[in-house]
Amino acid sequence: MTVTRSAKSLARTTAEAILRAWSRATNTIRIAHRLCIVPMNDSVRRGFKDRIAKQDFMRVVVVMPARNEVELISSSIASIPASVDWIFVVNDGSTDNTAEVAAATLGERGEVISTKGLGVGGAIAIGSEYALSKFNEDCIVVIMAGDGQMDGSDLSTVIEPILKGRADHVKGNRWLHSDGPKGMPLIRRFGTWWLSRLTTLASGIRVRDSQCGYTATSGKMIADWDWSNNWQGYGYPNWWLMEAGRRGFRVEEVPVKSIYGKESSGIQLPKFLFTVSCMLWLGIWKRGIDWYILSSSTNLGLKTLACSLWLGGWFTLFYSIQQPLAILVSLISFFMLAMIDRKESNRRRGTITP
Repeated sequence: MTVTRSAKSLARTTAEAILRAWSRATNTIRIAHRLCIVPMNDSVRRGFKDRIAKQDFMRVVVVMPARNEVELISSSIASIPASVDWIFVVNDGSTDNTAEVAAATLGERGEVISTKGLGVGGAIAIGSEYALSKFNEDCIVVIMAGDGQMDGSDLSTVIEPILKGRADHVKGNRWLHSDGPKGMPLIRRFGTWWLSRLTTLASGIRVRDSQCGYTATSGKMIADWDWSNNWQGYGYPNWWLMEAGRRGFRVEEVPVKSIYGKESSGIQLPKFLFTVSCMLWLGIWKRGIDWYILSSSTNLGLKTLACSLWLGGWFTLFYSIQQPLAILVSLISFFMLAMIDRKESNRRRGTITP
């Protein structure tokens, strides 16, 4: 009997000791989890956020055209998120120390490419081709100017549609941002409004801020682009949109912040508006001929209707000099043509937009 009690007492004592040890071990694991594992997970989450949730195979490359931006180039480079894989600063014929300051600021984050005054469009083309040669198609090329007008914190927003497979080319839109086009001079607002309307007609894509140069382009689109046929000067955003729309690439606009500081523009506005307007006007005819006359993918009945509305609209518009009521017929023709063109544009891009 005594032996039985002793055995039971020993078993109870042993079980209690095991439970206490287990409790201490559990508490130790819980404390270790709080001190080490949770912060590590937070760090990983922050790391992914800092990496802008990129897929491992998709590299983000910034191309930064600059000419005589010695005062602003350093801060412009510094504004680029650390998560960006590589930076190409294209020093386009600067006569100051832009290249030297850029190289010192970049360090191991990128490199400086020197060109001889090609123009901003030409500089972007060179930088994009360098990015393609370094990373092949597995990259997203982001354009950020060297004059500090683009907010680095918007970069994740700009590349998101490409990462999610919604777009091939993404445009910043300052009107969509909560601050609006803050600080933009009135004459520039008018110019942007006018060129956005013409760009919409020339590209078949509804555009509200054609002149914003903050863009992202997929490596595949860059690989498919015709670099022998490129716009060298300041009208490059309009040219890109016009060609992207004509060739059926998917384009999306996202909100970006408008920044205006002490930078100076080299644009002579009257000449610029006239030149780009002419380019876009020719683009309207070029896309119309490509889509509604030469293209084999467009329905014959749609071709006939579109051409009839286009020619009829212009005929009645000129006839309205003698018969003012003909203006109404012309407007109806162009309105119907716009509806047809929107549907055809959506079909070619494989998208449905309002």
